[in-house]
Amino acid sequence: MSRFHTLAAPVEISGIGLHCGFPVRVRLLPCETAGFAFVRRDLPGAPRVRARLENIAATTHATVLCENEATVSTTEHLLAALWSQGVTHCDIELDAPEVPILDGSAAPWCEAISRVGRREIAGARATLELIQPVWFDGGAAQILAVPSEDFRISLAVDFDFPHLAPQTWSGTITAENFARELAPARTFTLEPWLQPLRDAGLIKGGSLENAVVFFSDGPSSSARMPNEQARHKALDAVGDFALLWGENDFRGHFFLFKAGHGAHREWMKKCLSSGFLARR
Repeated sequence: MSRFHTLAAPVEISGIGLHCGFPVRVRLLPCETAGFAFVRRDLPGAPRVRARLENIAATTHATVLCENEATVSTTEHLLAALWSQGVTHCDIELDAPEVPILDGSAAPWCEAISRVGRREIAGARATLELIQPVWFDGGAAQILAVPSEDFRISLAVDFDFPHLAPQTWSGTITAENFARELAPARTFTLEPWLQPLRDAGLIKGGSLENAVVFFSDGPSSSARMPNEQARHKALDAVGDFALLWGENDFRGHFFLFKAGHGAHREWMKKCLSSGFLARR
């Protein structure tokens, strides 16, 4: 059984919010309370928004959390980095309603965590494991998770768009594998999606510096790694599922087809209601 850990020292990172377009300063702080909590320092009373499944408020193009009348958007990349790198206790202070997008990947977060290191906290990290398969069928998106000796994701995406062929990725989620195989994969969008996103008041901080755009004549930049878009979808899944695992470890094998934030949320809700998640 693994141990609890917090950061060995504070981390500070600044950037732009992908959807709100605001400059954001984030401080990752060591703490003694299990789990992850966002602290909105820009709001009166600095309300806390705990990173929990029941606090998901929206899942359109990002995972948005809400508690104490405060919201925090685009939480998935940071939570994926913290959880995958074995950080179980962390307060996340920010001065805007959105986690900065940075370069569109989780790599800067993983690098910052590695730079400061971790400090052990008394207590053993429990493991949540599936004891029966849990299936969610959302029509266009499907998720099946089955019992396994480790945490593994097998994923397929197909956007039916020029220069973006169907992609797959499969791998075990460990600290090392996440940092190497998933963290560098950047967020992306398609040219036909750009105006609808703008019309919805989103991507105000989006640019070719923090996202890959697939135009009809090709992508805005070369791929960092094979099947980068499938890898980014796996990255998002790790960050969303961390809202259910929290400070705990997890064992189970996920099969995801065209799944996104909304499907992740519905699978987690079904998993909880099924009673097929055991604590070891």
